[in-house]
Amino acid sequence: MLHNPRHRRPPARARRYLGIAAALLVTGAAIAVPPSLASAADAEVYPVSPGWGKQAESLKPFKGGKDQLPPGAVKTDRAPAKPGARAAVFEAPGVSPQIVGGTIADPADFPGVVGIQTFFLFDSDNDGLSEVWVATCTGTVLSPTKVLTAGHCTVGFNYGTTEVIAGRQNLATDTAGFVSLVATTWTHQNFNYAMLGVERPLDDVAVLTLKNPLPAAYVPVTLAAQGADDVVAETPATIVGYGVTSSVAEDSGVLRRATVPIKADATCATEYGADFDGNRMLCAGIPPTTNTCYGDSGGPIFAGGTQVGITDWGSRDCVSTYGVYEALNHYSDIIKADLVRTGLVNLDFTGDGHSDFIGRLNAPGTTDNGALVALTGSGLASDGQGGFNYPGWFVGRGFGSFTKLFRVTNWHGDKTESIFGRDAAGNLYEWTTDGRGDFTNGGNRRLIGTGWNKFTDIMVTNNWTGNGMPNLMGRTAGGELWRYDSNGSGGWSNPRGTLIGSGWNKFDTVLTPGSWLGDGHQSLIGRTSTGDLWLYNSDGSGGWTNPRGTLIGTGWSNFRIFMSPGDWSGDDIIDLVGIRPTGEMRLYATNGRGAWLNGRGIQISVGWNDFNTVF
Repeated sequence: MLHNPRHRRPPARARRYLGIAAALLVTGAAIAVPPSLASAADAEVYPVSPGWGKQAESLKPFKGGKDQLPPGAVKTDRAPAKPGARAAVFEAPGVSPQIVGGTIADPADFPGVVGIQTFFLFDSDNDGLSEVWVATCTGTVLSPTKVLTAGHCTVGFNYGTTEVIAGRQNLATDTAGFVSLVATTWTHQNFNYAMLGVERPLDDVAVLTLKNPLPAAYVPVTLAAQGADDVVAETPATIVGYGVTSSVAEDSGVLRRATVPIKADATCATEYGADFDGNRMLCAGIPPTTNTCYGDSGGPIFAGGTQVGITDWGSRDCVSTYGVYEALNHYSDIIKADLVRTGLVNLDFTGDGHSDFIGRLNAPGTTDNGALVALTGSGLASDGQGGFNYPGWFVGRGFGSFTKLFRVTNWHGDKTESIFGRDAAGNLYEWTTDGRGDFTNGGNRRLIGTGWNKFTDIMVTNNWTGNGMPNLMGRTAGGELWRYDSNGSGGWSNPRGTLIGSGWNKFDTVLTPGSWLGDGHQSLIGRTSTGDLWLYNSDGSGGWTNPRGTLIGTGWSNFRIFMSPGDWSGDDIIDLVGIRPTGEMRLYATNGRGAWLNGRGIQISVGWNDFNTVF
């Protein structure tokens, strides 16, 4: 349960709530060299990414302290678990302390309830180095790839990695259940995250899209229908979650249950005054003995087998009054709208389902010149900081000589990111990662191609031919556009390339925003030197639906860097981002069907002229 969800609020700000309850188109000349031809001599260690269990160096001094940690978060030396199934589908319940007034729950009795743990970096002693902490929440299964939780369970964890764990009674064990990583997130766009600590939570609802689909044993819950009648007061309801057994305990991560009566709106309003909104909230509990607490956030309250609410906030001590829940008869339709959103790929280096930016520092004469810095996304552009978690973190050094740097997702068929770099000689290198913010293979680079200096630009698409594999697009000085496809295991399915277009030298920038029209087909957007934007949409099988292009905008020439990170605003829909020569970054959100939500965009950050490339 959430008590002051604004867990990064500066200490000087007034607090009314305590913190997060989560713990809150023909073949051509050969260019690409198959990976098997790369020499071991090409291996060279560049990265210094934080890595789980290690202290990490921030870009600027961290200013904060333990009072800004989510209540219930604990320091850990445990790394996020590898995704996939374990030996047993459900873990047998063991002996453990009771929830606040409740009992241990058997996960087989609640197959649609999951644990959510986010590992994140935080400098608790303010020395410029951070440690790894873990915050716990609860969620419910909506489909094999969608999980419902609270917004504060996903927003604002710096350098975070989030895992969803099904079928487990104790999240710390690793012998049962199923683990999935998070691909993207949807958070209600009216969630008042920026004002938490001053206002009570509003629209605190989120849906996680999973990278690894849950097996059929983890059955989706039934949500209360939109506009359904409120549950009759004093109806017994079941609360379930992985929270602590008291507000001062550190025993989150064990599944517990309790039965509590749902209270009348008038009773809740008497307790909480204007902070309680009966149109979108409900409350329940048995003060001072039985209630939800930290770590139960995002979890369910069931009445008659139907989930009627999402655990959200309540009293500082968890038991002196009723817990407050987001009422699903108010949110059911907007939650279900996210169930049909698929195919979005976020540039997510750390693995929390939020897009991140990696910039290469331009700092001649210093040891930081050519270093890579990750600035992670909070998951909500309206968070009061433009959607950024600060500070940034050094993740690699020695990248100053590369003429092109970019990220590719799923090159090896494992749904993780790789960093690709081309040097002046045309050699193309790959650095693999674990999808959780750390490099693999000892941080060694791998030669995967030669001759790539033939191209004036290189772009990435995620599913051009409809097989789910990523592609590289190379544009020559003469305007030819060549496509190179991943074979899903680190190599090429067409190492000689496929010519798919000509005349592309009329564009100074080519963007690859994914499915711009929301039809599941990949798109390219070319920008001319005069600032016109032209859309070219694929037909999903390697061809074009509009080979002459479609003009979709003008006046876009004032950005030195223009790209799509995936979704930045937190609505699980594609966004574009532009960086002006002055270092101002602007966000252009879309409706997912080829139209802008705000054609003027919004400024979300400044100072990006410190970087000579951002990807």
